[in-house]
Amino acid sequence: MDKMDEELKCPVCGSLFKDPIILPCSHNVCLACARNIIVQTPEGETPPHSRASGNSDYDYLDMDKMSMYSETDSGYGSYTPCLKSPNGVRVFPPAMLHRHCSITCPLCHRSVSLDERGLRGFPRNRLLEAIVSRYQQSRSVAVKCQLCDRNPVEATVMCEQCDVFYCTPCQQRCHPSRGPLAKHRLVPPTQVAGASQQQPAASARKLATCADHDVENYSMYCINCKIPVCFQCLEEGKHGKHDVKPLGAMWKQHKVVRDQITHCTMKLRQTTGMMEYCLEVIKENDPSGFLQISDALIKRVQSSQDQWVKGALEPKVGPEFDLSVNTDPLLQAIHQLDFIQAKVAWFTFDATSAHRDIVLTNDNQTVSCNSYDDRVVLGTAAFSKGVHYWELCVDRYDNHPDPAFGVARINTMKDMMLGKDDKAWAMYVDNNRSWFMHNNSHTSRAEGGIAKGSTVGILLDLNKHTLTFFINKEQHGPVAFENMEGVFMPAVSLNRNVQVTLSTGLDVPKNMQQP
Repeated sequence: MDKMDEELKCPVCGSLFKDPIILPCSHNVCLACARNIIVQTPEGETPPHSRASGNSDYDYLDMDKMSMYSETDSGYGSYTPCLKSPNGVRVFPPAMLHRHCSITCPLCHRSVSLDERGLRGFPRNRLLEAIVSRYQQSRSVAVKCQLCDRNPVEATVMCEQCDVFYCTPCQQRCHPSRGPLAKHRLVPPTQVAGASQQQPAASARKLATCADHDVENYSMYCINCKIPVCFQCLEEGKHGKHDVKPLGAMWKQHKVVRDQITHCTMKLRQTTGMMEYCLEVIKENDPSGFLQISDALIKRVQSSQDQWVKGALEPKVGPEFDLSVNTDPLLQAIHQLDFIQAKVAWFTFDATSAHRDIVLTNDNQTVSCNSYDDRVVLGTAAFSKGVHYWELCVDRYDNHPDPAFGVARINTMKDMMLGKDDKAWAMYVDNNRSWFMHNNSHTSRAEGGIAKGSTVGILLDLNKHTLTFFINKEQHGPVAFENMEGVFMPAVSLNRNVQVTLSTGLDVPKNMQQP
């Protein structure tokens, strides 16, 4: 029912319908809102007619949304409004009901004269009332925390910027109200489930700066690399022979696609919401209530179908805008598939999610880091079941640093040693000894370290839900972690010039220690 909330909101007040009445055009408004949009028609003058150009309810809706933000279009002929509703529809002051009064639908702008019965002449939509009541009950169900690993508890807040529900412990641990998260707005889940939130006007955004040159703003766009660049990038010659265009021109060109996506998304949301509303109507057992609105619903469904069938959503991209598909990543993924054993996985390091201090070479099989601080890089594979084993060969190891090897969630912190947060499980090791670490808890110190040429093996057994480490083909220490549940990605943290090379698709070691 979440997708049909727009069908259940009054076009005047923007809130869920309360005591809705059915206008002759088959649209609905709250009874109280209807009183506010009644206007007096001068004697002998007919009410203003619909200004919509088509017969589709969706055409009326589109025109209404266009005029909703106009400060000069009242939508009601020459009468001057004095108020404006929260939903952007003009509202008129309550007036005494005379013979010569009319009401105009805020969606399709069709007007109708009132008779001596006034608003009592319009039928109440009892069926819509029942659906709104059921919808409110469904939204009041307790929302669970999305960060709890197991047995999630009831959420207490939701971050509007992150769009994530948190219980109190998870919010304090993962979303503290300080640092870069201090400006995020935390609201109760019940407030999120209520009426539509109105976002404040967006403030001016700071121009994005170049990732390679912090003091330079992006000003150009490289067609070959498909990335924004600054003048200093061009002066250094990185894009000297590439086709480069002004950033503003490319932005306007790409907005054509954005506008098309917005248009298609709106039509899809409207159609989906209407269909869900129809399904709720069909569930009702009140024959009179159903027959009261069935004809109008059938017409709306047919109109919606015509919108899709007649090609109303054909691409609007101009011929000067060239869209191309890059199949190289897909071909690379296909080449890495193994259709023979289906027991092992091939993968590389993921350059897109790695910390910016990480250096990847050898087709993303080799990774190094010159930073003094630990930096994290993940693998391109994500495991949720099965048994998986991979190794990392230590190509360079100077000054006795302590790299960490293991697995992590996709949202683990990238600027600290692997295992410092609760999203990673790792073994960090120097030239003499090692420790296991998760959530900054150090356990099971084991003698024996690494040197240049050593190999570190990681065995993730999701059948037994365990994680075990090896050094030079021999199991190192006991089983490191148990009760491993969920989705895990291979991960490494490096610093101080350490370099390792990844080997995947390996058989599981045979010399396992019995627990």
